[in-house]
Amino acid sequence: MPVETSVSQSAVYRARPTLRLAGQEDLRVSELLIGMRIEESEGGMTTAELRFSNWASTTDNRAEYAFEDGSRITLGTAIEVYAGDETQARELFRGVVSGLEAEFVQGSPPELVVLAEDPLGRARMARRSKVYTDMSPADVVSAVANELGLRPSVTGLAEPTGTWAQLNESDLAFLRRLVGRFDGDLQIVGEELQVAPRGEVHRGELTLELHGQLARARVVADLSQQVTAVTTAGWDPVGGSAVSGEASSLTHGGPGSGTSGADWLGRALAGRSEHLGHLAVATDAEARAVAEAAFDQRARRFVRLDGVAEGNAQLRVGTTVAVTGLSARWDNSYYVVEARHRYDVRAGYRTEFVGECSYWGG
Repeated sequence: MPVETSVSQSAVYRARPTLRLAGQEDLRVSELLIGMRIEESEGGMTTAELRFSNWASTTDNRAEYAFEDGSRITLGTAIEVYAGDETQARELFRGVVSGLEAEFVQGSPPELVVLAEDPLGRARMARRSKVYTDMSPADVVSAVANELGLRPSVTGLAEPTGTWAQLNESDLAFLRRLVGRFDGDLQIVGEELQVAPRGEVHRGELTLELHGQLARARVVADLSQQVTAVTTAGWDPVGGSAVSGEASSLTHGGPGSGTSGADWLGRALAGRSEHLGHLAVATDAEARAVAEAAFDQRARRFVRLDGVAEGNAQLRVGTTVAVTGLSARWDNSYYVVEARHRYDVRAGYRTEFVGECSYWGG
């Protein structure tokens, strides 16, 4: 049985997040932080909401607004957030301030709320119509990344070569649609746009034990969206013939072990096939790849884990989490698809996450 790894080598450690503005650590900003919420999910773009006390003492025993005109926190400020043990803090977020909110309540000091997005915020705001001809999905991703000033890092997605149309879509929506067609995921790491098929995404492994670092877990095994087969069909305009594809088993099931959702569906209810008629495919190979991607996406969502754990900056989208201490049915390895890193001065640092697994039943 895997052993839970400590967040810190010290028995007692300080987990208060630290911040950097324009690449430089800012003690006032870090010390006045009273709340944090950083959210990331599959498909990219991490957002941050940082809450600060906007009242600070001065050396002459007076008080003043901490962040007003002339402050280093303003719209467009580059901001980085580090979390975990302060002595070995890990980068949790890097982006740009896109919104500011002020709150004034009688009897309480004023507060400043900072809203920020990672570099994919540029992709969210860039909307265009464009046609990419004789290019693979990987080529298209690299071209869009270069337009956005990001470094592309693409694994796989070298086939098929064809024409891809972006029709009045944001770059982010277009990338998500293109990559999702072939069961891929995209994330920003620093200034690098990382894109890979889901089965090849490995951003670390952790073990969490109930009543250890794992404070709460809710797990659901749901057959409502499971299928025993997915079919696709289309037309080859060059050869003038019909094309088709089918998937009835997991190609990239992800971590974990047990009985798959498709097997449970056939055992508990009845087999069910799903046909994808809205996606254009031009070859048998492309039709099969699209069917396999759709089957895998459904299959991986068979078992869903919602958990709350001790704050851990390594618990990110793409991490595989081995969960123990639940029961033989539910102890398994889950792929993290959502992570929310929260901090406040009362509850401290904690991480809420959602994991998925294709298997159930021990």
